[in-house]
Amino acid sequence: MKQKWIAINGSPRKSKNTDRIVDYIIEGLDKKNIDVAKYYLNAENIKTCIGCEYCINIDSGTCFIKDEISIIIEEMKNADGYIFASPSYNYNMTAQMKAFLDRTFILNDHSTDTWKSRLSHRKKAIIVGVCKGKNEESMGYTIKGITRTFYDLEVKIIDEIEYYNTKFNPVIDNQNIKEDILNRISQNKELEIET
Repeated sequence: MKQKWIAINGSPRKSKNTDRIVDYIIEGLDKKNIDVAKYYLNAENIKTCIGCEYCINIDSGTCFIKDEISIIIEEMKNADGYIFASPSYNYNMTAQMKAFLDRTFILNDHSTDTWKSRLSHRKKAIIVGVCKGKNEESMGYTIKGITRTFYDLEVKIIDEIEYYNTKFNPVIDNQNIKEDILNRISQNKELEIET
């Protein structure tokens, strides 16, 4: 059976560095017979969490805010895997990605003293961080913040792709990055279809 994944791009810039890397990952997944639907976190169509705790106080784990993020979260429940991607803005993920991550709080089941994920088990994710700076220090908390959120939701992180120095070496000008990503995807044992 064909797997279905979703890609969530926290970059406000389409067809630029982060978006191109996501497209390369999608191309690699397509070769493994995995369909991917891509979403852009458009700042005009998303609202931030207001900490009202509505999602905690009811059993269904729903948010009263109805926007683009609500649709994506519903899609997450049915997807087999995810790509979460963000450029690093001032040592962290974009505001759009942070708004999205805050809203995934509804995917935690708060009905007991210990939280557990409302997502079914065996979900997988690839995390992408892109940075204008030259090293991991420049990336700051972009990868760590995204990874920690989904670790708590019991999603298995199967790869973390970091790309640096886009100021002087943009993805579009780097012929090796596509090949590298396609190789990573093709060799990732976690992406083998279970029979």
